[in-house]
Amino acid sequence: MAIISIGRINKKLFLILFLIIVRGINRIAINETPSEYFNYYVCAFEEELGTIIAGIIINFLFRQKQKKIDKEKRGFKYIILLFFLVAVKMGFERNYFYVIKDYHYNYYAIISTTNGFEIILISLATFLILNYKYYIHHMITMIIYCILGISFDLILGSFSLIKYNYVYIYIIFIINEILIYCYLKYMMDKLYYQYIEIILYYGIFGLIAKILIFSGQAIYEHKNGIEGIIHSINNYFMEANIFAIIFFQFIYFLVNDALFYVLIILIMYYLRPNYLIISDQIDAYFDIIFYQHNPNRFYTLIPFVFQIFSILFYFEILELNFCDLNKNTAKNIQMREEKERKPRYSKSSEIELDDQYYLSEKGFNINNEE
Repeated sequence: MAIISIGRINKKLFLILFLIIVRGINRIAINETPSEYFNYYVCAFEEELGTIIAGIIINFLFRQKQKKIDKEKRGFKYIILLFFLVAVKMGFERNYFYVIKDYHYNYYAIISTTNGFEIILISLATFLILNYKYYIHHMITMIIYCILGISFDLILGSFSLIKYNYVYIYIIFIINEILIYCYLKYMMDKLYYQYIEIILYYGIFGLIAKILIFSGQAIYEHKNGIEGIIHSINNYFMEANIFAIIFFQFIYFLVNDALFYVLIILIMYYLRPNYLIISDQIDAYFDIIFYQHNPNRFYTLIPFVFQIFSILFYFEILELNFCDLNKNTAKNIQMREEKERKPRYSKSSEIELDDQYYLSEKGFNINNEE
């Protein structure tokens, strides 16, 4: 038997590939496009507007195919909790809450370490919230993935580039991000919300949260004489090329962000929240290799390759066939269940009734030997 074999391949894994492509295109557009062609704050609103528009379009196209909803398991409290989680995520995601105090706060410099710890935390969260089962091969590979992520940032020297004043805020952000993905999956699997509804709720709540956050920021900047959000948006529409505004703000970013969040929701709906870790790390590595000028960046290829292998074993796309590491993979568990469901037959094809008669596969026979 081979040491490594192919595990269970799900066609819906192509959703992850599409997400990686969308993120890659967006990464290229942001880095290769002159900054005067798009505005940070307008793009932030377009993330939610694109999601809402996509949800409306999908709902219009597939409204006849939705299943009947069990509304008895729903309640307003679930919507309120979702809004709270989304609002916290929006507040922390782009440092809206604390960017005013410290512009040098940037924990995205250690994104590989963050992804490493997130795979452990998301496994724990899905175990507690969604009752997912994890076995020894999951534990080994997630620990390896985490260690490789830390080594990634050690090679780049990223830990020396950040300030630790607000590390507790970043921990809250990571926990909130994991909780919101697990909660969205819980709403779809346990409360029977359609993914179309989740897309719309996510976009609407995100838009409301950003309006509140930006309004608060604008008021703060106005009272303290800071040229911030209002000044930035006004200058953009006054000075930027009209064709650049139309293409980037009202076509490209709107479509790209819509695809991004729709794919995230679909991956959670058809697969698991854990799978989002793959696109996160590939996107981070793409940025490091092509858009960072760290002289040690090419040395990270070694831990990155091992990370990819470890994540493939974690998701059971590949299996290790030694030390019983493949015993509790989904494929082998399913094979054992199918084997146990099969009826068991006697190896003998004949049953003797007495000295004169016996039953065989061909029918009833008389023993005439005497």
